[in-house]
Amino acid sequence: MTVLEQIQAFSQKYARRVVLHNTNWTYYKLGSGKAILWLTGGLRRAALGFGFMEKLGNDHCLIAPDYPPVQTIGEYNQAWDAILQAEGIGSFTLVGQSYGGMLAQAYLAHNPQAVERLILSSSGPADYGLAWLPVEYFLILLIRLLPEKTVKNLLTGGLTKIISVPEKERLEWMEAFDHILQNDLSRGDVVSHFAVAADLIRQRSVFPGVYKSWTGKTFILSSENDPTQSRKDLPHYKKLFGREVEAVNMGDMGHTALLFNPQEYIHLLERIMKS
Repeated sequence: MTVLEQIQAFSQKYARRVVLHNTNWTYYKLGSGKAILWLTGGLRRAALGFGFMEKLGNDHCLIAPDYPPVQTIGEYNQAWDAILQAEGIGSFTLVGQSYGGMLAQAYLAHNPQAVERLILSSSGPADYGLAWLPVEYFLILLIRLLPEKTVKNLLTGGLTKIISVPEKERLEWMEAFDHILQNDLSRGDVVSHFAVAADLIRQRSVFPGVYKSWTGKTFILSSENDPTQSRKDLPHYKKLFGREVEAVNMGDMGHTALLFNPQEYIHLLERIMKS
């Protein structure tokens, strides 16, 4: 099967749904054992990680939601609450990849008592200052004004600069990304990407001191060749959490390490979850 066909087959096999305030939330549930809530990146469709998730689901209960075009961080937090309640999960490891790392930091602040450990993969600190709000508002306005096809083409161009996949599979992966962007995601999804970030800033959901009562460990996974990562991230995280965080080097696996080398990525996660 092609990559796209594997994504579609995975979705049909594992998809579940909850409805919250008239919004359908699709998520994928695999396996049993210690629970992991996996928050995917900016392409908004968790099934892109089908190979990684099927392997991780061999030994863990894995919950991985898609993202509908909602407008507030509160809607995300309420949805994760509803999904975890529906599955009877009271405690879990919280993992956020890329854009999902921002959502994970907000959810930890919302529900710290349930999170055993936090793993942030290819993601930066989410305590954005108010100075970022005009930027988010400008991007939202631009997305609403530009033709939808132009918006999607710009996103596709940006993805090619950060997506890391095996070279022999790159064409298939890019075809799958393009199919999802052109046929599955809407202008509303792109607006939501920035609107939720703006709402997080307005609500001041993440800031130094918000995690004072949380006693779990934080792990930061980053790749040496990931253009989205900064050397300033680790000291910034230390300030945000008010204590040391553990850095995990993913070598040259890039921004989407779970696609580039799913087996090695799982090995890293397993090592962290045993610590």
